[in-house]
Parts: sequence; C-alpha cells; structure tokens
Amino acid sequence: MSPGAADLSGPEHACLELAWEALCRGSLPVGAVVVDAAGTVVATGRNRVFEAAAAAPEIAGTRLAHAEVNALARLGPQRRYEDHHLIVTLEPCPLCMGALVMSTVGRLTYLGADPYAGATTVLGPTPYTARLPVLITGPRGDRVGRFAAGLHVAFYLRRGPAGQVVSVHRELRPDLGEAGEALVRAGLFELAARALPWSQVAPELLAAV
Repeated sequence: MSPGAADLSGPEHACLELAWEALCRGSLPVGAVVVDAAGTVVATGRNRVFEAAAAAPEIAGTRLAHAEVNALARLGPQRRYEDHHLIVTLEPCPLCMGALVMSTVGRLTYLGADPYAGATTVLGPTPYTARLPVLITGPRGDRVGRFAAGLHVAFYLRRGPAGQVVSVHRELRPDLGEAGEALVRAGLFELAARALPWSQVAPELLAAV
C-alpha cells in the first residue's frame, strides 16, 4: 500500500487519480468528487484549464475550468444538496468556494492547503451564504496533504521557479514548497509524460514527500 494512503477513503483516492489525470493532460493537477449522503460518488471533475475541449456539462480551455466547477456542474437544479459532500485534492479558490455555495452542497473536505489562492476562510457573509452553511474539513497534515499541495507547487515550478505562486508557498508554507521540489526531483513530469496509471506511480510519488 502507498505510504500515507492507508486511511484514504475511496472518494479521496478518486480525487488523487483525477488530479494525476489532469497533470498528464497538461492541466493543473486538481481533482474533485461529490458523494451523496450514502457515500456514493455521484459526480466527478478535474481541472481542464489547458485542454481544448470537454464533454458537457464540464468545461475546458478557460480559466474557469476548475475541478470543483466541473464536478459541481453535474448536479442538476431540481433539488438541493445539503446532504452531499465535495471532496477535492486542493483547498478551493474563491471561484470554487462560490460554486460550492451556489450548488447548495453542505460539506467540503480538501486534502492539501493552498496559501496562495485558498479561500475557505474568506468567503464573505451574505444573507444567501448565511442560509447555506458549509461544514469544512482540511487540510490533511500528513504525507497525503503534502503530496496534494506539492503537486500544485510542482506544476508552477515547471512554469517558472521564481513565479508568484511558488514564492508565496516558499514564504508562507516552505514545507509545501519543498514537497513540490521533491516531486520534481522524483521525476513527476517524466512519469506524467508517459501517462502511466495512478496506481502505478502513486507509491513512488507519495514516498517522495
């Protein structure tokens, strides 16, 4: 079993697999699933910002094509979803927190912290949001949490090691910056270029952080 993965739920494994798939396709490595009250996965999504197309209702090729948005877009408007649970690999940004509230999903779990764009504590109160409280848990403080956040850092390290995203992590969460660097040294992008299945690369990559 992968180091640090022994206590991962099925939906959490699915999120990480989706994040890996996104990275293999050239998009930001973030994956999300929605589960219902019984714990059954009812919607999935991954980041598709740098992809040309996606099957509806998901979107691609736009800065709005975040994993959470693509997962939540699968929930129809005929009912409310307070008993549903969004699970995502990385702390949601303002866009995705807004999408979560608008979708009426009542619970959020995220694996990795995002000190650059994470917005779980900054969504402003309004009468609308006050009537739709969201129970939030995260980030994980273990190897899995470091890995999920490190994936994000590694993506931006490749785009420019002096960029703002990397700089903020190095300043505010140097442990996560180091996790991203460790993943790059472990051959993250070489493995992604080969599009190997997540089950095959997970042990090596989780061990790297």
